[in-house]
Amino acid sequence: DERARRCQKEREMAKKSMPQFNLHGLWVGKYGNNGYEMVNVTYSGDTLTATKVTGDRHVPRGEVSFTANLQPRMYNELDALPPVELLNSAASQWGAKLLPRFVGKGHVADEGYKEVAWVEGQLVLIGDYFGFAWVPQQHQIFFGR
Repeated sequence: DERARRCQKEREMAKKSMPQFNLHGLWVGKYGNNGYEMVNVTYSGDTLTATKVTGDRHVPRGEVSFTANLQPRMYNELDALPPVELLNSAASQWGAKLLPRFVGKGHVADEGYKEVAWVEGQLVLIGDYFGFAWVPQQHQIFFGR
């Protein structure tokens, strides 16, 4: 029906104005002692997927590094994460007091791509950048272009 098509088109246009849906493409982040690595960010519906363009001795290239569920949620929903609140000094540096964050999953493995697992993660939007945190490992990587 015409009304449904128009609503779908308006939904897609609205998503394009949301920063979390404009991260597609190549990003570089420092993966600790493994050095700088590149990921390619793509979308499937409301899911962001970061695939390794360059790999390391733990998770090789071509494998998914992390995913994030970007489905809009209300902060009072069980699986929604409240934004990160910055101190005023940091807020002036980054141009925002509140940084949106989203539930995700991070790929981890022992050296040689053994004991492969997915762990709790969080994607955080930081101005023109983003970060991903592997929560149990207390490891965070910031990505830039």
